[in-house]
Amino acid sequence: MHLRPHQEKAVEMLRDSLRRGKTRPILAAPCSFGKTITAAFLLSEAAKKGKRGIFICDRIKLVQQALDAFDNEGLDVGVMQGSHERTNYRAPIQIASIQTIARRKHLPEFDFAIVDEAHVHYKATQFAMDRYTAVPFIGLTATPYSKGLGLAYNDLVCPISPTELLQGGYLTPVTYYGGASVDVSQIKGRALKTGGSDYDPIALGKATEDDQTLVGDIIANWLKHAEGRQTIAFSPSIKHSRDMVDQFNAAGIPAVHIDGYMDDEERQVIYRAHDEGEFLILSCSRLLNVGYDAPKVSCLIDCFPTKSLIAYVQRAGRIMRTAEGKKDAIYLDHAGNVARHGFAEDIEPESLDTSEKGFAEKNQVKDKKEKKTHDCPQCYRKFVGMRCACGYTHPIKDRLETDGSELKRLEKVKKIPLSRGDWYGQLALYAHYQGYKRGWAAHQYRQKFGAWPERITPSSCNDISPEVMGFIKHQQIRRANARRRA
Repeated sequence: MHLRPHQEKAVEMLRDSLRRGKTRPILAAPCSFGKTITAAFLLSEAAKKGKRGIFICDRIKLVQQALDAFDNEGLDVGVMQGSHERTNYRAPIQIASIQTIARRKHLPEFDFAIVDEAHVHYKATQFAMDRYTAVPFIGLTATPYSKGLGLAYNDLVCPISPTELLQGGYLTPVTYYGGASVDVSQIKGRALKTGGSDYDPIALGKATEDDQTLVGDIIANWLKHAEGRQTIAFSPSIKHSRDMVDQFNAAGIPAVHIDGYMDDEERQVIYRAHDEGEFLILSCSRLLNVGYDAPKVSCLIDCFPTKSLIAYVQRAGRIMRTAEGKKDAIYLDHAGNVARHGFAEDIEPESLDTSEKGFAEKNQVKDKKEKKTHDCPQCYRKFVGMRCACGYTHPIKDRLETDGSELKRLEKVKKIPLSRGDWYGQLALYAHYQGYKRGWAAHQYRQKFGAWPERITPSSCNDISPEVMGFIKHQQIRRANARRRA
């Protein structure tokens, strides 16, 4: 099985983590890393040693994706998911959905487990971890930012950053455009499964639907910056997505809406048609956020404001995959998410969150603004929103106008990255200030890069950068939390 250099590095770093007694490491694998292939290699190596392995997926759709990848590598695989045609408990490698694990009281014995999309930590996963305490569990995710994830996993392995993948040609460069977005200042929060909070979806959907100019601006900006590109779009509600699709089609731009209420067979037909270029715009609310793999897509229309770093990074990753003839990708941000979170390829995990404090919503609703009223042509009453009490609804063309608002290209503030010599030099300087032994800097360097600084010459420096200082503080917090749990 051929691995890319960053995948080989990931395998060595995971093995080193396990040797150090970290039986619950998380592999932070950015978009296009090839985490399923890496998992296949690890499970294959375990099978060669006579060990039984299990690959746990967080949704049924991903079971088939993993099975296709494992079959392509020639692995002997069984599937634990309902009455699947590939059920084979004798196979040394099992692929299981978390839903199946949650339902079944008795599981076949296994010696090695890999958990896909580990940022969503299910009770069934924790139950399996508590039952099989001597079994290593490796988590895979591009977004290890969930609250309390460090309570289940005890090491973070980061073999390569998204920026380094981009530089190596494994990711497509993205140009970001941003500007006016829906007003979210009045929208309260709602707890997430991954911890923290996000905008309440019902309130956010209504605010977006009530914005009479947003969709018109979306079409105008798509025509200006991304005309002709295979595009996916995210809306905060199914209704807004359908309205936007109607408006695109009315403008002569072929578009289709897709959602989770459709039959799977119907969704597969839509996926194939979009991938083959039969229409340009594929619009949804949340469906395409995870598990959607269409490398030809080179434009994202984002109308869905989110406070969730996980949702933002996963969403941006949909257009970053490489494909033949694909030179770049366009992110049209009508949601303010780039300003809220930064450029997706610059986001890197530094530590796992170990907080136990749950979400506690305070009074987040400010004084309400006066809403725009309309005169109903049927019953002559005044009403707010899109629908009158008598049943009259604004025609799409009347309510989806444009104020000519144009998205502007978002430029990065150029930042010179620290070299490994800079890191080693600044760590050594900190050790000198603190009176630590000489080996401390080398150990910290190894924590950062997964290798000893054997051929690295520490740079001469007079100060410690915020980046290095932040890393040191994160390491100190991790050790303090580990001591408290011990």
